[in-house]
Amino acid sequence: TPTYATFGNVDIPRLWPEYAREGTTVLDGQRVEMGGRVFGFVGGGLPSPMRTPYEIGYEEYAAKIEAVGEVDVLCTHIPPDVPELCYDTVARRFERGSAALLDAIRRTRPRYSLFGHVHQPLARRMRIGATECVNVGHFRATGRPYVLEW
Repeated sequence: TPTYATFGNVDIPRLWPEYAREGTTVLDGQRVEMGGRVFGFVGGGLPSPMRTPYEIGYEEYAAKIEAVGEVDVLCTHIPPDVPELCYDTVARRFERGSAALLDAIRRTRPRYSLFGHVHQPLARRMRIGATECVNVGHFRATGRPYVLEW
């Protein structure tokens, strides 16, 4: 089964070719068509006090969001900058979300915005306009992956 992935804030992109399994395609600031739907992938995190390996600047992140353009499904590591999606209930802190991502969702209205990063989110999913925003990384808590439905 083909697998598509993007980098997280703790990943080291230069190591992925060595460790990614066969059939895994890593995309960052890129798009791909699957089953007649267009998916955009944007990886990494924004600057934080944690100083994790793959934190990038706000402008670079925004440029990657713009590079994917209008898509059916927008896949990112970090969530849009919405308090309910960014707050981790176990760590009891707000994780970094992206204002550029939130703006792109409002402008381009993808069907889905899928992300992770926040391990125990206050809200696992919510709508921003017509877009269903879902923390798909949260499946570890339930043992059930998220399934896209059209």
